[in-house]
Amino acid sequence: MEENMEIETLIEIGTEVRDVICSYIKENVDYGEMIVQRAKDITRKMDMAAEHALDDALLARDLSARIISEELGDRVVGTQPGFMLVFDPIDGSTNATCGIPFFCTSLAYTEKTDVATFDDISMAVICDIQGNTYCAEQGKGAFFNGKPIKNERRGTRLKPVVSVYSYGVPDVPPGLVELGKSLIIRALGSIALDMCYAADGTLDGVIDTRGLVSGYDIMASALILKEAGGRLTDLGGKPVANDVRVTGLSIIGTKNSELRDRIVRTLAI
Repeated sequence: MEENMEIETLIEIGTEVRDVICSYIKENVDYGEMIVQRAKDITRKMDMAAEHALDDALLARDLSARIISEELGDRVVGTQPGFMLVFDPIDGSTNATCGIPFFCTSLAYTEKTDVATFDDISMAVICDIQGNTYCAEQGKGAFFNGKPIKNERRGTRLKPVVSVYSYGVPDVPPGLVELGKSLIIRALGSIALDMCYAADGTLDGVIDTRGLVSGYDIMASALILKEAGGRLTDLGGKPVANDVRVTGLSIIGTKNSELRDRIVRTLAI
C-alpha cells in the first residue's frame, strides 16, 4: 500500500465523494431519510453514500488509511494504514435535505495514524456542492479553485459580517447581544464552509458558542483558515490545539486580530 499522498490526490478523492453525493441526491428521493438518530446528530442515507464513496476512492488507488469520521467513527480502510483522514461526509446536511445548496465534503490529512492534533494536519480539502474546491497544505498557503487566497475582503460593507452559531442550546452568552449591535450576523448552516468564507474574505469571521463542534467538523477548514492568514481559537482567545477526536468545542475563527480581540472581550461580559 502507498503511504504518502499528494494534495492533488486528496483533491481528486474529495471531488469524487462530492460527485457521488450530488448524484445520490439527484437519483434518490429519500436521500435525507434518517438511518441513525443520536443525541446531538443524525446519520442520513446520503451520509452513508458518502462514507462508502470515500472507501471506494481509497481502495481504487490502493491506499490504506485510518478514518475518523462523523458517521462511522474510527475505522481502517485497507490493511495497513499509511495516514489518517478526518472526514465529514456532508457538513450542512440540514441544508442538503431542505434543498439549500450550501454544504460540503471535508477531508483533513495527517501522516500520523495514532494520536494527532490540529497542528498535525498537513493537508486539507473542502469540496462544496456547487463545484468549488478549497484546499491548503501546511506552510504552502490556501487555495480556492486552484488560485491562491489573497488577504483581502470580498465586496464592501459598513460592518463586519460574521457567521454566528448560538441556537439549539439552553444558554446563549449575553455578550452576543452586544456584539449584534456592531456586526452583521449570518448563520449559513455549514461551519466548515463558513470558515472557508472567513479564509477567503467573504465573511469576516465565524463564532460558535454552543459547545457542539467536533474535530471532524472543522479540522480541514481550520488549516485552510490558518494558511490564509487567520486563526482559530476558543471563546477565550486561546488557539485550538486538541486531538482529532475532540468534541464539544466553541470557537472563534477570523483573519482580523482586532475583530477577534473584540469578540473575545465582548463574549466575556
